[in-house]
Amino acid sequence: MGMKSLLATYRKQWPRVGGVLAMAVGGTAALASGKLSKSQLLSLVNFGAVLVHQYEEYEDPGWFPGQFNKGVFKSEDPAHYPLNTNSALCVNTAFAYPFYLAPVLFPKNKWVGIAPVVFGISQAITHGIVFPLRAGDRYSPGFLASALLHTPIGVAYFRALRQEGDRATGSDFAKGLAYMAAFIGIGVVAPNVLMHDKKSPYSWPDRQLGHHAPHGKGGTSEMAEESA
Repeated sequence: MGMKSLLATYRKQWPRVGGVLAMAVGGTAALASGKLSKSQLLSLVNFGAVLVHQYEEYEDPGWFPGQFNKGVFKSEDPAHYPLNTNSALCVNTAFAYPFYLAPVLFPKNKWVGIAPVVFGISQAITHGIVFPLRAGDRYSPGFLASALLHTPIGVAYFRALRQEGDRATGSDFAKGLAYMAAFIGIGVVAPNVLMHDKKSPYSWPDRQLGHHAPHGKGGTSEMAEESA
């Protein structure tokens, strides 16, 4: 299998690969519980949570691309624009993975840990309120992971900092929020702006558009994705 074919396969399967990685993260967290600080451990678990979050968005129920493109941005071609399979891969792996793993590797910089924790909690609001209202939906894929994982993990993270005698300062929060804003700008907005293309070959199948598919119902056909 050539590199181009391998990349095309990963572009389709990365949420499932992430689901397997989430299991590995859970096992690693269990084995490392005596070697990592509690805040580090919670940061690692938060990384596992974002993998679950992504699986919920793109696989089960998996129709977040349709909600994002058609429901939120009112796209006339939700299979391709503005979010496509290539930009989604870039945002959710190349940028999100390092963002969530950084506090495990650099625990002394509390602002590095605060950013993904606050971002994860904020997604309970965007998926719970903003996206459904904008799209006219009752639910947004990603909400359960945000509410049941990111939010309690975030609360536990701040408790852990206090228990470790390393309470976050106002400066830490300011830096953390700035870092989060930079991640959103560089890791989320920029790829979507730079990689959006109404003629993109990286299209979403109907199952990932759900009821936002052009014909009004998802899961009846699969659009072929052309390899790069």
